[in-house]
Amino acid sequence: MKKKLTGLRFTGILFCLILTPIFMYGQDLGSSSKLFRTTSKKTTKKKTTPKKKTTKRKKTTPKKSSSAKRKRASSTRRKKASSSKRKSTTRRTTAKSNKPKKSSTKEISKKPEKVEISKNNVKKETPLVKESKTPPNDNIVITVGQPSTGNFEELFEEAIIEGNLARNTRDYVKAENAYSRAKAIKPKDSRAIYGLGNLFSDQQRWEEAEMAYRKAIELEPNNPNAHIALSFVLTQPVVGTNIGERYAEAEKMAQKAIELNPKNPFAYDQLGVSKELQGILSNETESAYRTAIKLEPTFALAYAHLGRLLRGRGETKESSAAYRKAIDLSKDVPTMILVAEVLQSQQRYLESEQLLRKALRVDAKHPTALFFLGRALTTRGSFKEAEDVLMKSVEVSPNSFVSYTLLGSLYSRQKKWTKAEQILNKALAVVSENEKKRLAQEFESVGDGFMGIGRYKDAIRIYQRAITLDEEKDLLKDKLARAEKM
Repeated sequence: MKKKLTGLRFTGILFCLILTPIFMYGQDLGSSSKLFRTTSKKTTKKKTTPKKKTTKRKKTTPKKSSSAKRKRASSTRRKKASSSKRKSTTRRTTAKSNKPKKSSTKEISKKPEKVEISKNNVKKETPLVKESKTPPNDNIVITVGQPSTGNFEELFEEAIIEGNLARNTRDYVKAENAYSRAKAIKPKDSRAIYGLGNLFSDQQRWEEAEMAYRKAIELEPNNPNAHIALSFVLTQPVVGTNIGERYAEAEKMAQKAIELNPKNPFAYDQLGVSKELQGILSNETESAYRTAIKLEPTFALAYAHLGRLLRGRGETKESSAAYRKAIDLSKDVPTMILVAEVLQSQQRYLESEQLLRKALRVDAKHPTALFFLGRALTTRGSFKEAEDVLMKSVEVSPNSFVSYTLLGSLYSRQKKWTKAEQILNKALAVVSENEKKRLAQEFESVGDGFMGIGRYKDAIRIYQRAITLDEEKDLLKDKLARAEKM
């Protein structure tokens, strides 16, 4: 019997040794190429064939308790590997609890390769879980109310710097977006609002500038500069408003600025302007200008205003001297432009043109300088150069109503009615409520032009557009009726 058992045992060992390389080759293919599904069938066959022999050996050879323990250990490890494979989303598994006795030792040395694969799969999934818990740093959510981090302050400062740089390079669309973003981040910080007010003033968008400066005064009621800025805007011509009331309020704003800072020369100059525009040409107005000059002896704009006042009072000699002084003291671009505007108000277009050309040599894209130069050239009849200058003005400041209307008026003077209509349509896109009547006048002029050359359908269209802007003007309705009869 013993001989038979020994023979059977020897046969079994040989059989296992033959099968082991075949089984191990199947495992290596799966681990290296990661094609678990394609190799699972082969490994199943190889593992199921020795089951019968395993049963016989358990009955006939009870001595090998240590071997049984190793079998249990290998079985336990295989189960763990099997469970790890299920976690790594493989549908079919090759590991089972019942394994051949002799091949168990070698399979233990190979099984960690499968375990490593399942661990690697887990490691690949782990960063995804971490990423879902930690949002990216740039996803900052802005909520209404008080900011919870210091990032808001940094974002605000960046927006202000961006707005300032864009304004300096005359990229007004970018500057407006930057200041508006800063205002949204910190609505109660006046710097963004001042920035918008200055931006609108550059483009002569007076109504928007007025709103910005009024808001600035709400935030800083004791800031004299805010009152001076608002006083300046209120003295600008805005069609459709009560000019007298605006000039009176401008005077009050200047007086308030003087109360807040009695040594501010700009406040005194603005006080003189508001009084002069109300028709007050007395010594009181002159005193305001002279006080500004006393506080700032190189104040070119105050000399220009004084020259205008003296001319209005008939003191031509003194007026000319003041104008010359203003021109001589105009060293920076803003001063040149402001003095040129005063000169144009007195029909001194040639002198203003010289100053404006000088300013544009320094700042070629300043929209106000381009506008006033275009106006001076139009007045002198230099239509071609005026067109080029005004076209550049609307390119730099695409939301400037005054530049569009002046260019449209230029085309009307040249009887280029189609071009005039095209430009005025662009003005229509940016017109404010108070400027609608002025735009209606420009359209009316174009309609008259079409009527004069017999383009009645075009005239009807233009008159209808003008009526939508000024419904109270009966003359427009009469012109429309006549055109419809043609």
